Amino acid sequence: MNNNIGEDDDDLLISGARNNNRGQINLDLSNYSCNIPDITPQFDLINFRKFILNQNWNINELQELILNCQLSSIKLRFSIWRLFLGIFQIDDSIEQKIIKLNQNRSNYQNLSKQYLQAETKKESKRNMRNPLLQNQQEQQQKPNVWNNFFEINHLKNEIKKDVDRTHQDKQLFQSLKIKNLLSNILFIWSVKNPTISYRQGMNELAANVIEVYFTEAQGFNNLEDSDDKKQIAIFYDTKFAEEDIFQLFEQIMNAHVDMFKHTPESQKKQQLIIQNRIQKIYDQQLKIIDITLFKHLKVQDVELSVFLVRWIRCMFTREFHVEDSLKVWDAIFYDYYLTEDKQWLLLVDCIVIAMFVYVRDQILEKDDPNACLKRFLKYPPVENLAQLIQAAFSIKRVLQSANPEQALLQDQFLITFLGSRDVSKSPKIFQNIQNQEIQEDNNNKLIEATNLKQSESIEMQNNQAQLILKALNQGILCIQRFNTDKSINEVKQLLENAKSELLKCLDQQLN
Repeated sequence: MNNNIGEDDDDLLISGARNNNRGQINLDLSNYSCNIPDITPQFDLINFRKFILNQNWNINELQELILNCQLSSIKLRFSIWRLFLGIFQIDDSIEQKIIKLNQNRSNYQNLSKQYLQAETKKESKRNMRNPLLQNQQEQQQKPNVWNNFFEINHLKNEIKKDVDRTHQDKQLFQSLKIKNLLSNILFIWSVKNPTISYRQGMNELAANVIEVYFTEAQGFNNLEDSDDKKQIAIFYDTKFAEEDIFQLFEQIMNAHVDMFKHTPESQKKQQLIIQNRIQKIYDQQLKIIDITLFKHLKVQDVELSVFLVRWIRCMFTREFHVEDSLKVWDAIFYDYYLTEDKQWLLLVDCIVIAMFVYVRDQILEKDDPNACLKRFLKYPPVENLAQLIQAAFSIKRVLQSANPEQALLQDQFLITFLGSRDVSKSPKIFQNIQNQEIQEDNNNKLIEATNLKQSESIEMQNNQAQLILKALNQGILCIQRFNTDKSINEVKQLLENAKSELLKCLDQQLN
């Protein structure tokens, strides 16, 4: 799509976007073909043929890359997202992919003509009635286009405010051409979906897509000319940058749009759907995975929506460095591709829980809800992002199993993650999973059981010692999950059961 700026202010989507006197940068991005600042071009022709043109396609290889946060190594993130989000089907031939690509571009151009064309806006102005007419009856009988005029201008202003502060630390997003591109995409999506319109957070989702697109498109443009390059040039024609970015943004919103909706008006108390999702994460899912953390947050009365609305809507774009947030998105979209019931991006919930568990020790130390909120609002750097993503997949498997509590006890990776985020750096793995709510008598029994097994491990070889630690960790988690409101005899019996389970697990590991 051509993004030329007209001389008439009516031709501008965002009023004043051409003003260069406010520190904005007017980069020469004609057809987006020049080198773009803040972008490290990445493209691999061999991998394009392998993964996009279905030559030796291997989904297991992609899965391995995603779980290890290495999808960027094949230099095709934008194209892979197209597959994961259903723009192309994996089995489509190159001809079928090109047909879909052209159809999507044509659809966007039609939307652009419908919603952005300057002549349409000018014609509306000529046909508008004076809003100051005193005849109220006449105003009610005839449709008042002024209402729509003011609504559209309000929408433009809201988008402009957010676009003007989106990633302003990067030269790419200081570019007037990129600002207009981002504005157009948000505006067209909003008027196409009037019941939802524009909401804060959509700008950050679209900005990530823009960055991923230009990383790959610029990498392709930097290739030396060849017959192979000409064959797939249509996929990276930057004249259609706005169209292609909108395609992917729209697919993301199709999967994520409920997070910007309200509950149906038929319900007595209308609220954001995302609040229901937050409540489910807290009251159901977190309670299954980490009951100690759940109870602590409950006692402290921490208002999770203060930060979870942002986490979920923006899909962690502010909680991680940009590159890390893209790795998180790789996992989210891959899981969406594998999920048959595509109601929404389910892995987002599980990443939230994994992030809770990652900072659980710091949260459990705090006895003030504001201190807990401060930790969540300023989330610490994650040294091992791959471990957190793998934990999220494990959490999803546990939550979707017929017996989540049993599945949790059998998931060795998740048990390790719950006990220690990096066992190699935390030899005393039990320090991270102490249950502060177990009574003193129960703690003594737990220490005795631990000491007993530790003394036995001295006589074993080093490779067997690690297996014992995992078995003990599983037994402790079993004890940790028991409620403490039972009688003394019941607690004793539960501890005996846990001890038996521990010995059973140990025997299985050693055999």
